Amino acid sequence: MGDLLKNNLPNNVERLIYWAAGHSNILPLTSQCNVKCVFCSNLQNPPGVEAFNLKPLKTEQLSNIITLLDPRKPVVIGESATRINEGEPFTHPKIKEFLSTIRQALPHTTIQITTNGSLLDAGQLEFLHSISPVTIYLSLNSLNLRRQIMGDLRSENAVAAAALLGQYGLNWHGSVVAMPHLTGWEDLKETISYLDSCGAQTIRIFIPGFTRLAQAQLRYPGTMPEQLRQTVAELASKTKAPLTVEPPLITDLQPEVAGVIPNSPAFTAGIRRGNIIQTVNGKEAFSRVHAFYMVKKTANPILLARNGAKANKVVINKAAGESSGLVMEYDIDLSLIEDITQISLRRSAANTVLLASEMAAKVLTMALNKYNNDQLFTVIPVPNLFFGGSIKTAGLLVMDDIINTLGDYLKNKYSTPDLVILPQIAFDPGGRDLLGRHWSEIESIFSIPVEVL
Repeated sequence: MGDLLKNNLPNNVERLIYWAAGHSNILPLTSQCNVKCVFCSNLQNPPGVEAFNLKPLKTEQLSNIITLLDPRKPVVIGESATRINEGEPFTHPKIKEFLSTIRQALPHTTIQITTNGSLLDAGQLEFLHSISPVTIYLSLNSLNLRRQIMGDLRSENAVAAAALLGQYGLNWHGSVVAMPHLTGWEDLKETISYLDSCGAQTIRIFIPGFTRLAQAQLRYPGTMPEQLRQTVAELASKTKAPLTVEPPLITDLQPEVAGVIPNSPAFTAGIRRGNIIQTVNGKEAFSRVHAFYMVKKTANPILLARNGAKANKVVINKAAGESSGLVMEYDIDLSLIEDITQISLRRSAANTVLLASEMAAKVLTMALNKYNNDQLFTVIPVPNLFFGGSIKTAGLLVMDDIINTLGDYLKNKYSTPDLVILPQIAFDPGGRDLLGRHWSEIESIFSIPVEVL
């Protein structure tokens, strides 16, 4: 873990705070947490990983950060886009004062807060209602065994908060880190059903990751993710709230609707789970992500939506930028494919190699093939050997993972690629991986031009 007291790490943390605000509209408040989840990723880091703990943000820091926030986007609290460990926002001693300051500066901007819920009570929720619009993401995780898997001595508060959120007129969503190997499948089903009965707009079910250093109890069978997806699919036909499993298992780029928030514009228009969005205002939907954002940014979009063998034109009555109520799994953004193509053209690269996570490689390959350009792209999946375990994400790749994979690929090829593209998410704003190594080493070692995207 990062040590805030050595070298110049406090300055690094300060820079990350402002970067998160300016680039992602994320406002880091504190790394302090009032629970100790057995699945917490911060407890499984191998030695050498740069992760920083943030002391409670100060009033003078908040005043500066607010100027960087985009009022057109939700202000996100309780999430992390950097190497700062996110904590429980409501442990901050000045949480109400800070939220009031944000509301005064940004009177119409949604404040989005992710919380474990144990510090939410009627008084807190009444205050949140008074500074609306506020959206709460409640991480309940277990209805019956929350104390055991989260070390939460106030578990009953979080359970009660789910019922209170709707009563106080707050928009809210539920989430569950699925641990059926510890809590049992029935507890998982009951937790999802409870969140649905309390009025959650959507419910996200996360497949936990574990590293090579994880305790034995956290290592679930390899069949668990698929069993989880099947279980959630069965529940999705019974719940009002759309259910999604993250990360999703993407096998195609069909813009299939995972669910629709009840009473939303898309729901009123008749869109339902399982529909395929073929076009938006006559433009073909390239992927789920592309369809979602085309609908969101457009006023009164006209969709050609297929239900089975039948396709109908549907108008979703909404303002430009307003949520439609569509819930779709994340596959790939068309703009990424366009950027890859443009970079290759700018570099005059006839043969481009893309290094991607094991999770994203197949989707990226499908998208490049579908885009049907004349350039040669080869997507190489990079195993997360440094973290090991079940980790397969690009954000946790380190330079050794990338160097070893690219080296093995080049040994078996007669021609050297003209360009190598690396995933931006593997590096911090300064271009360094989780161990502090810069991506430019790739150019030095292999003498191949490198771009990070």
